[in-house]
Parts: sequence; structure tokens; C-alpha cells
Amino acid sequence: MSPTLRRPVRVEFVGIMPTLFAHCEHCMEVMHGTGLMPYSEQLEEYPEDVKKQYFELSEVAQKIRDEFGGAVFFDAIDSASPQGVWMTLRHRILRTPCVLIEGKKVFDRLPGYEELRQKILELADTPTIRH
Repeated sequence: MSPTLRRPVRVEFVGIMPTLFAHCEHCMEVMHGTGLMPYSEQLEEYPEDVKKQYFELSEVAQKIRDEFGGAVFFDAIDSASPQGVWMTLRHRILRTPCVLIEGKKVFDRLPGYEELRQKILELADTPTIRH
């Protein structure tokens, strides 16, 4: 049985995010139907550590989504984007990947599923103070 969160939780991943270009949604369905994998060629051009991080992040996020459904909102932010640069300055992020939960820097690395799950449960029960 999945735990129920008292309120929605926002999880932000800041790091090097592969930029993948795609066709329109309908064209992508056709491409996948024919067995073409348009993203895989683009992803192969990235260094191994970036691909590894991308797949680990995807796996952890999917497990959290499977458990908590829409109660956890994810945002993957490329540290090289304008938003990513602003967040690295604002939160004093010195290394990526970095994970923020409810706007607080929680991990200076990509945590495993259980570790992230525990922190989400812990912070979801903490009342928030709005200014």
C-alpha cells in the first residue's frame, strides 16, 4: 500500500540534462510503431557519465511516481539553462546533480530511491510557512 502525502511535494533535479529533439507527437507515435528509436541516437552522443545520470534519474523518478502518483511533482532543470544558472546561484549549488525538495537543497548528488522516498515523506509531513 502506498503512503498518502498530506500535501503535494515538488522535487527539482538540477544537473546536466540531455537535450533531445523530437518530432510532433503523432510523428513520434508512427516512428515508435515502426521500431525507430529517435532519442537513442541523440543520447548516444553524450558522455557516459551524463547518460548514466540521466538513466538513474529517470529510474528513481519513475519509481517515486509509481508510488506517489500525482502527489509528487518533478522538474528536471538543466544546469546550463538560464533557470539552472539562476538556481545554482540562488541555492549555492557547487556540484551537480543536486536535488531540491520544496525549494530546499537536500542532496548534493543523485540519491537512490529509498533515500529520496524517505526525504519526501519526512518533508511532506513538515508544515510549510508562507511569507
